[in-house]
Amino acid sequence: MPLSGMRQLLVLAVLAPALAVASSPAPAASPQDADALARLAALEAQVLRELNRVRAARGLRPLRPADPLRAAAASHSRAMLRAGFFDHDSPDGTSFADRLRRFYPDRGWERWAVGETLLAGTDGTGARAVVGAWLDSPPHREIILSAAWREAGIGAFWASPSPPLFGGGPAVVVTADFGVRTGRGQQPGFAP
Repeated sequence: MPLSGMRQLLVLAVLAPALAVASSPAPAASPQDADALARLAALEAQVLRELNRVRAARGLRPLRPADPLRAAAASHSRAMLRAGFFDHDSPDGTSFADRLRRFYPDRGWERWAVGETLLAGTDGTGARAVVGAWLDSPPHREIILSAAWREAGIGAFWASPSPPLFGGGPAVVVTADFGVRTGRGQQPGFAP
């Protein structure tokens, strides 16, 4: 039964297992940058393509890239590598849902839902390995193969050296944020 006039909130978040796969070189760090951190835009695009390939093989609609979700995912991956944590909630206590709301607001929508998967791996982690690791985990598989999602954003960052939690050497952290917003309601400040 549809929920007309009510806003529905669904939040799914699952931690990904660590992955160690060597397949491609990491971005070069400049000699003067002892704490190199680089966005892996090509890996982000490849992960989204691989997610859509997997979804299409199962008859699911493709995920549209969404800049707000990409910004949320990138911000979170970067923060995890800088602060040395691996969790959906931020170290300052900001919950997963509140963090995503900053980028992908729920206000004005009857239905808002988000999901997230995380992965930490070596500097050579490729898109098939990332998506394959998520598919090998039942909770991640459920998120990736949910027919509910319409949009996604991927944030992939590389660091060398990495914080001790990631082994200290070169590391990649990938965040995939999934979302759907439907039932556009009356917007704040709108007067009929």
